[in-house]
Amino acid sequence: MATVNQLHNIIAFPVSAQLRTTSQKGWSYLLSSSLAFNKSIDHAIRIQKPNEEMVPQWIRKLITSGQCSTIYVEDLSLPQHEQVLIKQLCDQYSVSLIGLSVNDKQTGRQADNVLQGPW
Repeated sequence: MATVNQLHNIIAFPVSAQLRTTSQKGWSYLLSSSLAFNKSIDHAIRIQKPNEEMVPQWIRKLITSGQCSTIYVEDLSLPQHEQVLIKQLCDQYSVSLIGLSVNDKQTGRQADNVLQGPW
């Protein structure tokens, strides 16, 4: 499970060694407004999250590029028809799509951070 630290806005993956070994297959992308990969993770690119209506199109383009292994999206929310299409693309291109939800410990929300996915 990934740990998302709201105070530092850095995603630290206990499976970072696994991310390094998948680099032969492709890149990991993070679509986010407030999070970043830990600098020690290889073959990982952070992209500023676009407007919500553009997110599905960006995800589809990343998947079909053929150079992607994993896509992490902060606060992922897709319409049902987009979920079906993107799931099919993920299966076809062997890409994992993971939604990240950030919890703010200072406001008393749930203490554990949530990782949703992969599809």
